[in-house]
Amino acid sequence: MESLNINQKTLLWLSAAGISNNKISKLLDYFGSPQDLWDNFESEKYNLSFLKTDRINKLSESKNDFEAKILGRLNSEKAEAVTIFDEDYPEKLKQISGYPYVLYYKGSLDYINNISVAIVGSRKATNYGKWAAEKLTKELSEINVNIVSGLAVGIDAIAHKTALKYDAKTYGIIGCGINVVYPKKNLELFKQISDNKGAVITEYNFDIQPVAYNFHDRNRIISGLSDGVLVVEAQEKSGTLITVGHAANQGREIFAVPGNIDSLYSKGTNALIRDGAKITTSINDIVEEILELKERVKLQKACDTSALTDDELKIINCIKTGKNTIDELRQEIKMDTGELLGNITLLEMKGAIRINGNKIMPGV
Repeated sequence: MESLNINQKTLLWLSAAGISNNKISKLLDYFGSPQDLWDNFESEKYNLSFLKTDRINKLSESKNDFEAKILGRLNSEKAEAVTIFDEDYPEKLKQISGYPYVLYYKGSLDYINNISVAIVGSRKATNYGKWAAEKLTKELSEINVNIVSGLAVGIDAIAHKTALKYDAKTYGIIGCGINVVYPKKNLELFKQISDNKGAVITEYNFDIQPVAYNFHDRNRIISGLSDGVLVVEAQEKSGTLITVGHAANQGREIFAVPGNIDSLYSKGTNALIRDGAKITTSINDIVEEILELKERVKLQKACDTSALTDDELKIINCIKTGKNTIDELRQEIKMDTGELLGNITLLEMKGAIRINGNKIMPGV
């Protein structure tokens, strides 16, 4: 990053001083905007009864030359930051209660708004759990679904590694600073995710360590970035089930892989199915519940590509990745608008697509 706008500068300044998400909300309510907060903090700071004195002092001390310092740190760590006020902030996260005001990341957010499924489960995965996680991740990857998980050992790591193997975009959400690798054994996986157009993402400032209570909040981001959450294995009382609780509150689809009724690591998933989660034995069970994904799969099955020109095929392949507006297609394909519209008309006449408002949908 070369510079910060006032929204970025203000929110990163608060984050760097350890101001919680809840307190940031209160500050923005009090001042009205990041600009007014930045400009008027010194004159109002002793009226902020909801902030402790040490936090107020830290904010005052860190304000001078803050932009240069944080940019230096971001650049030295090869990291980026995005705020809720930025255009490239993930769309799905804007929809949840308690969205993080700041995200730090390594990698790319270019594809983060595409259809995504979180795959989570036990750190001590059984052979059955490992097999199921790899099978379902592979099948989702092959239909261009993003894979979101928590970069832990066990099911999380299998989901990320399988997504990378099959060229899917994958996003690892961590409960510590972006410069802190936890667990250490996943260092290479961290690098692979950020180097392959996915991203490692956190709401925590640099150097924050992975203490236990961070992961509860981290889990709301895993579910918040996803259209659905798939639980592969989980014990009856498991951190994985916290993610499911967030998913339910956020209105996300919940899927669970059934397991041996005598297995400790299937008690949680079997209980989820009992309580209403969608029993999942193949990706068809997931596809059926996510409308946009269902439409995409229909398009992939129904369209006879042999009858299409090269340009029409480019458009169809782009739609398969989730790009379905004129602007998205034009930017992705680099095609003149008039030529693009002409090809879309021909595709509609061939029954390969249909127009639904400003979206281009499968023609089946």
